[in-house]
Order: sequence, then structure tokens, then C-alpha cells
Amino acid sequence: MKLTDLLFRSSLKQVPQYLLLVLVILFSPLSLSAQDQQQAEQELEQLKQVISQLQKQLAENRSQQSDTEKAIQAIDVKLSAVSKELRDTQTKITQNKRQLNQLKKQKTEKNILKEKQRKQLASQLRSAYIAGQEEYIKLLLNQEDPAKISRMLQYYRYLNKARIRDIEALQKTLQELEQVEQQINSTTLELTQLEAQQKQQVDQQLALKSAQTEALKALKKEYQNQNTRLAQLRKDEQELQAIISSLQKTLEEFAPKQSLKGLAQYKNKLNWPVKGSIQHRFGSNKFENKVKWNGIVINASSGQIVQSIHNGQVVFADWLRGFGLMVIIDHGQGYMSLYGQNESLLKSTGDWVEAGEPVATVGRSGGSTEPGLYFEIRYKGKPQNPVNWIK
Repeated sequence: MKLTDLLFRSSLKQVPQYLLLVLVILFSPLSLSAQDQQQAEQELEQLKQVISQLQKQLAENRSQQSDTEKAIQAIDVKLSAVSKELRDTQTKITQNKRQLNQLKKQKTEKNILKEKQRKQLASQLRSAYIAGQEEYIKLLLNQEDPAKISRMLQYYRYLNKARIRDIEALQKTLQELEQVEQQINSTTLELTQLEAQQKQQVDQQLALKSAQTEALKALKKEYQNQNTRLAQLRKDEQELQAIISSLQKTLEEFAPKQSLKGLAQYKNKLNWPVKGSIQHRFGSNKFENKVKWNGIVINASSGQIVQSIHNGQVVFADWLRGFGLMVIIDHGQGYMSLYGQNESLLKSTGDWVEAGEPVATVGRSGGSTEPGLYFEIRYKGKPQNPVNWIK
């Protein structure tokens, strides 16, 4: 080993760990980030092409759906859009209310400052009028002491400048107060419009949920024939498996420089995607001992936030028969997590998400009679028991 290498290694022992991290970042080749970015864009484009083909296949499959199933899909998709718009409106209302409170606080502070400046200026003007006028006249009549005259004139100039500054400060405060009041009026008007928009969206949402309930009743009647129901469930599972297999194959073709490390080391360490009790467990009977649950169903309230269990990339975000509005996240190394029956989707294909980031809201899309989250974890396309990963 060269002496320079030994000296370099010995010097590293004296460097704190966080400085070593900085050095690694600083001296890493800049070209790698550009290459990684280009590769990520190529992978995303490839993924979108696969999704486009899958959507064409899904459209063909949906053409074979019954009128009731088509109605449910249309209602689910419309409800998703309205629910997302409502969520955005509610966020804006919260922001506007916060801004309005801050503006009102500023207005109070400006009014206090205005009154203080007014009192100070009024006091100065009264003093100048009472005392200054006589003194100034006497000063002009008294020509005996030029030095005193010079000092007194300088004193009066100073007082005048001070008063001018106070007047300018008051004018500035009044202008700022007027601007704040204009902002308050504008924000109040916008808030009123948003609240009216919110009411319309809530009414739309309620009407769609009512229509969803009626459509589900009609679907239940169609499924009274057990053979029809069994065939439909198997077809739904096959369709989901085909999508996952296609995605898995595409992801495996990507270059191996992925930052995603999978879920293997996170057994019993991940957070629940949503809070609630388990209604259906992995492997339990789904239909007459002929179809089993490949995931779990978690009881939760409509509109409740669904969070990603780990960082990854959204590789599917669409409506899927039997599973409703579905989000599939790739976590790398063959691991995926699936979130179904949602009311609205908050992410799109290609989006990167962190652990705990909102990806959807709880609903009962896809023909589910009760609100809840359908949740799966898959490894190389095969269903895993999600409970083994959740702490």
C-alpha cells in the first residue's frame, strides 16, 4: 500500500462522520446524477407504455361488463374526481382562514401603531404651537446674540425634521393598513366563493354516494347466481394477476441501478396504511372455500387518508373491476403494495412517494358494500400476508 494511501486513511479517522458524508457528496461524479435522471425518464416512459397497453386491455375487458358494472365504474370514477376536488377546496379554505386570521392580526397591530403615531405627532404639534411660536418670534426680534440665534434655528430645524419623519411614518402605516384591509376583503370574498363551491361539491358527493348504493343493490341481485359470482371473482383475480405480472416483467427489465431496496428488511416494522380493524384476513374464505383473500380488508371511514407503507414509485393508479380505484406501488426488489376500494386517488402513475405519504382516500369502490381499504403486499407477483410486515 502506498504511503499516501496510509496517510489518507489515517486522516479519515480524525474526520467526523457527517463531514465524510459531505466529502462523498462533493466528490461524487456529477455525470452520475444526469445519467440517473436520464435513466429514470426512460424507465418512466417505458412504464407508461406498459400502462397504456394495460389500459387498452382493461377497456376491452370492460366492454364485456354488465350495465350495472359499467354504471358502478362510472359512478366510482366520477365520485373520485368530485372527492378529490372537495379535498382540494377544503385545503384552500383552511389556507384562506389561516391567512385571514394573520391579516386580521396585522390589522390590529397596524391600528395600534397608527394610534400611537397619531398621539405622538399630536403631542409634538401642540408643544410646537404653544411653546415654539412665541420662542421663534422672540428669537427673530433678538439680534444681540448671533451664536444663540444659530443654535436655536438648528434646534427648530431638528424638531421640524423629526415631525416630518413622524408624519411620513404615519402615512406609511395608513397605506399599509389600507393594503391589509384590501387583502382582508379579497380573502373574505374568495373564502365565501370557496365555501359555496364546497357546498356544491358536498351535494354532488352525497348524490353520487346515493347512486353508488343503488347500483350496489342492483349488482347484488346480479350476483345471486353463485356460479356467476364465482366466475366473476376468478376473472377479477386473473385480471389483477395479469396486471401485476406485466408490471413485474417491465420493472425487472429496468437497469439494476434502482435506489429502491424492497421490503425484506422491514418485516414487522412498517406502519399500517390506514387505522382500523381487520375485517377479512389473508388466506381466509372469500367465496365458498373456492376463492381466498390474497390481502386484507381494513375497516375504515370514507374519506380517511390511505398512506404508503414505504417509499416507492406508483406504477398503477386506475379503476379495476372487483377492486375499484387501485393504487399499486413498486418498492423495488420484486416487492409491491396494493391499495384498493378507494374513494379517490391522490397519486398518478410515475409519482414517487415516501413512507407515510397520502396516496388515496378510503371508500367502497369496485362493488364493496362497506367502506374500507383492500390492502395487499406481493413479492415477485405472489401474495404475501401483509400482517407479517406491519408492526
